[in-house]
Amino acid sequence: MWHGDVMTGNRLPDGAFIYQCSIEDDYSRGYAGSLSEYKDGRIVVHALIDGILRWKAIPTCFHYDNGGEAKCGIVKAFLRNLSKVCNHNIKLIHTLVENPRGNGKKERGHKDDRRDFWRKLEGDDVESIEKKFGEYLRWRNTKKGHFALKGGTSITRLQENKKPTRNFTIEYLESLAKVKVGERLVRRGGVIYLHNMIIDTDKGIAGEKVELWETLKGLEIKYKDRVLNIIQDYWETIKKR
Repeated sequence: MWHGDVMTGNRLPDGAFIYQCSIEDDYSRGYAGSLSEYKDGRIVVHALIDGILRWKAIPTCFHYDNGGEAKCGIVKAFLRNLSKVCNHNIKLIHTLVENPRGNGKKERGHKDDRRDFWRKLEGDDVESIEKKFGEYLRWRNTKKGHFALKGGTSITRLQENKKPTRNFTIEYLESLAKVKVGERLVRRGGVIYLHNMIIDTDKGIAGEKVELWETLKGLEIKYKDRVLNIIQDYWETIKKR
């Protein structure tokens, strides 16, 4: 079982916060995660991808807090598509509302993160923070001892795992994070209307319908598996409406 949750990190120079989503493996106490300036489904998927690449494994069960960032379609679709590819069911469980003990491992983990990473952090640009966060994750997995492992490290327990390894590329895993969110009719001139915006597609398919797919990169407008356009600021604009 993998446990996940989001915490608020430090404030950036522009006044915004940076968020941390971390994943902890129940068996090994292995730690993975992602940082983002936005608290939405992307940060959860990126944290899951980091865990899969880091541990070369997939979870049987993914237990997450009751935050809305993991209840969205792209997270559910990613786990569903990953399950199909691996022929391995992955169950998504959310902590019950008003159940503070439901995700105790992550609460304790984030307490450690606050003490061992965020309070010691020097520098306030995102690139520097992300680099240091990667170093922190390596330390947690290879140097930090755990009481549950009798002082052993996560990497030692992971090396004892005899299950088949799962080898993916980050590009392939990112391609699994996609979910259809609607359709639009292509108007004369090859445009569609979306949230008071006029978006170009293809003049040759006027009168046809195109599909709208939510991805990590933005909103893809597709016609018969062909991507006609992509709204790259979808998450920062349309999704927030």
